[in-house]
Amino acid sequence: MSRPISSPVVLRVATGARSARIVQAGHERLIVTYSVRDDIAYVLTPPGEDPAAVLRAARLVLPDDTYEDLASHLGVSADWASE
Repeated sequence: MSRPISSPVVLRVATGARSARIVQAGHERLIVTYSVRDDIAYVLTPPGEDPAAVLRAARLVLPDDTYEDLASHLGVSADWASE
């Protein structure tokens, strides 16, 4: 049984002419999904999840600009895997 999502945070990350929307909330498993229609990334993570693990999951579903916005929010370089 999964616990309810608590305290979701909607982040608006200004990137040039657009503003990415990232919804981040606590959850028992790592889940990253993206709504093309709404241009919103949803990131559900256990407390203290490694940012690199979040980005590995996000790389599979997010468009490049939203992925870069998320990496910036997590404090990790978008090209962390090549470092």
